[in-house]
Amino acid sequence: MAILILFAFFAGIATILSPCILPILPAILSASTLKGKWRPLGIVVGLVVSFTFFTLSLTAIVHATGLSANVLRYAAIIMIAAFGIIMLFPRLSIWFAQTSAPVAGLGQKLPQTSSGTGFIKGVIFGAALGLVWTPCAGPILAAITTLVATQAVSFYAVIITLAYSIGAAIPMFFIAYGGNKVITASKFLSQHSEGIRQIFGGLMILTAIAIAMHWDMAIQQRLIRFFPQILIEDSPIVKNELDLLYEKNGDSNSEQSAPEITGIVNWINSPPLSLMQLKGKVVLIDFWTYSCINCLRTLPYLEQWYADYKDKGLVIIGVHTPEFEFEKDPKNVAEAAYRLGVIYPIAQDNDYKTWQAYHNHYWPAHYLIDQQGHLVKAHFGEGGYQETENEIRQLLGLSPLKMSEKTTTQLPLSPETYLGTLRGKSYTTEQQISPNQVVTYDYKKALELNQAGLKGAWKVEEERITAAGDDSYLNYDFLAKNVYLVLSGSSKTPLQVFLDGKLVNSINMDGDRKYDIVSTDYGPHQLSIKIPAGVSAYAFTFGAE
Repeated sequence: MAILILFAFFAGIATILSPCILPILPAILSASTLKGKWRPLGIVVGLVVSFTFFTLSLTAIVHATGLSANVLRYAAIIMIAAFGIIMLFPRLSIWFAQTSAPVAGLGQKLPQTSSGTGFIKGVIFGAALGLVWTPCAGPILAAITTLVATQAVSFYAVIITLAYSIGAAIPMFFIAYGGNKVITASKFLSQHSEGIRQIFGGLMILTAIAIAMHWDMAIQQRLIRFFPQILIEDSPIVKNELDLLYEKNGDSNSEQSAPEITGIVNWINSPPLSLMQLKGKVVLIDFWTYSCINCLRTLPYLEQWYADYKDKGLVIIGVHTPEFEFEKDPKNVAEAAYRLGVIYPIAQDNDYKTWQAYHNHYWPAHYLIDQQGHLVKAHFGEGGYQETENEIRQLLGLSPLKMSEKTTTQLPLSPETYLGTLRGKSYTTEQQISPNQVVTYDYKKALELNQAGLKGAWKVEEERITAAGDDSYLNYDFLAKNVYLVLSGSSKTPLQVFLDGKLVNSINMDGDRKYDIVSTDYGPHQLSIKIPAGVSAYAFTFGAE
């Protein structure tokens, strides 16, 4: 645990080198030009407290109030813009100083604060920055947030989050304090401090507009391409510590009672089920989603197990936890289940309640539960079918199978590639992706292996890209035999698939799902897909069989 706390602290310090700092850096510099020697400290304190609080409790706040997280975010943006407007106009600055006098008076009663220090106003401003900055939480804090979403905030979660935010606050304090110190020390700057404040006020307003319009995301993506980062969260040490954290906050003992199935919005092929009513049965929980190629490859095994052992005491429950928004639609899931031949019970876990109860991280994931309701085995990803089936047979009192699984050579493949701004990191460096607006894209240089490129009119959103013209092309250089692409939308015009410059396939849209794009000889290839207007693409996956 101490190692994870230390890593979180240094990850916070390293954040100053990340594009993630860009949205709030101008605001910190701007606020540092205001009078008050304690204002920089107030800003940092407000940012640390706000960032920690909202990181740990934003999910609970949103659920409790029914507010969208964007409402809180835009409230903070408005507050930052308001500070900028106040700095821009001297009369507003005087008015604000007069109206906030009661708050300053309260501040005089606090230890080591006095009128004119700016500490209280700095805390208020820092709190707004903390809320805007909360989405910057990296994998370490994402893991903590997942823990928080499933249970009460633990001591470890608080300490790790504080370590991260304090680490990030240290360089920010020096930036804010340095700006304040330079203004105070320089006679020229002091004489023109009002003009400087007005310039920075305008900069704050522009910053607020940029954040509201998501322009900061485009800047971040551009800089990430020029300055690739080695994320501290990718360290095997950190991953091991995170696993230990999940074990401390969750149930990892093989003799534990399996978490109950909870938060299900819809059942398919079955009335609602609970583990309590299934006592005496062997239960296999399968976390899957119908557009996941890895999940689809496991389905024939699950379907065969269900056919072979359902009359002997096995119950399989497919917990469908969606990766993309269209996978939440009950009609889409029901149609996919029918098309795939899945006849065992399916529970739609649209809000990730059961996923979080099991502290799950993967599609697919299998959890085997014995007749007493104890979790006895977990397997993540594909494979291990022989072992899992024999575990099922053992629980059912059957002799183990003697046959061995077919071994396959693991060929290198292009990685799963997301296309939306949230996880899309594979676009050619020639292209600057502009989120949430229709843009005509192009590029000149040839793509590198595992690199994507857009041509024509596209709208790029968080989890998908949508063709917005008649000549919209999605290109990708891949290493594989088979290519799959998750698509949604409708069009009477088929998609045209070009492989190494030749038209090889036409695809008619018949629903929101994973499509088999091309099957060819294993090796490196150039793929170009002409996608009609209104059709959205989400992610590529690849296969070698």
